[in-house]
Amino acid sequence: MELFARLENIEFHINQLKQKCNVLQTENEQLRAEKRELERQIYKTTQELQGLEETNKITKLAEDTRSFSDNTALKTQIDQIIREIDQCLNLVKQ
Repeated sequence: MELFARLENIEFHINQLKQKCNVLQTENEQLRAEKRELERQIYKTTQELQGLEETNKITKLAEDTRSFSDNTALKTQIDQIIREIDQCLNLVKQ
């Protein structure tokens, strides 16, 4: 009789562990979905930030061109910016 009671106790604990496992699996799936959503938001925000940085750079360049009286200096700065853009594009391709 004692053996039967012990088996029932073991079965009870196994069922509790199964329930905990199911709860943890559900929670894990929810956390993974939340992680994917946060990663998507980070990517979107990063893209927006890069766009704003590029706009800011162009605005600064436009402001700087007003102060340039020498076309050579302006061309040099434009060439530098083009090189930076090329470097960025190469990094993106990698």
